[in-house]
Amino acid sequence: MLFPLGCLFVVLAVAGPCLVASEGIETYENYYNEIHVDDEQAEAKTRNALKSEFQRWPGNKIYYRISGDYSDQEVANVRTAMSSFNEQTCVQFEEINGSPPAGRRYVYFKKSPNMCGTRVGYNPIPFGSHDVQLNERCLTMPAVIQHETLHLLGLFHEQSRPDRNEFVQIEYDNIPRKYWSQFMAMNSTTTYNVPYDYESVMHYAKNAFAKDPTKPTIRALVDGKPVERELGQVRGPSEGDWTKIRLMYKC
Repeated sequence: MLFPLGCLFVVLAVAGPCLVASEGIETYENYYNEIHVDDEQAEAKTRNALKSEFQRWPGNKIYYRISGDYSDQEVANVRTAMSSFNEQTCVQFEEINGSPPAGRRYVYFKKSPNMCGTRVGYNPIPFGSHDVQLNERCLTMPAVIQHETLHLLGLFHEQSRPDRNEFVQIEYDNIPRKYWSQFMAMNSTTTYNVPYDYESVMHYAKNAFAKDPTKPTIRALVDGKPVERELGQVRGPSEGDWTKIRLMYKC
């Protein structure tokens, strides 16, 4: 299924009690307002990596601005998150204070009272800012800022890879029906042949959205048999995450 460029928008927010026993990246997410598009397009957010070169940022230099209402520590956390991409990939983020070069889109880190999120992938029209909205809680976590940056570069969640059924088993009986769409596997995208990554910052925790947080909603498969292990983390991108970006942007 094809979707218009620039229609996908993933939002993280602090909204109500956490649904998992331990904090994973999904504890920041608000799925009632996750994507600002029609429902039939919302399913596309679960894909792992965009195939279309038109939805990748052109070139390897991306300009970014930081809102003037960030605290000094929040500014430092954004800069720390962005510098990791400069160190680990050929995608180079350069901070600007004024306008970017004519005809160039740029990333704009904005302050939000509750939302944390960004559009997935590059949208060539219109020129101007590609907004990343972050609330105070998300701004304390460089890993969450990196998660959002991976989204804007074109990555989705790891457990929705087209090959995920070879590596994880979803326990739907322990997931409220309204959250089932967050666990869909999508077959129309690429993994860049990067091995499945249980440690990805884009992977949900083992208890994500659990009815009973003492039981997993995602089990890893070892030799085809389900086992319980930790999944995902909020420390920062894994080597698999970096590898996908390097391949996507031809580093």
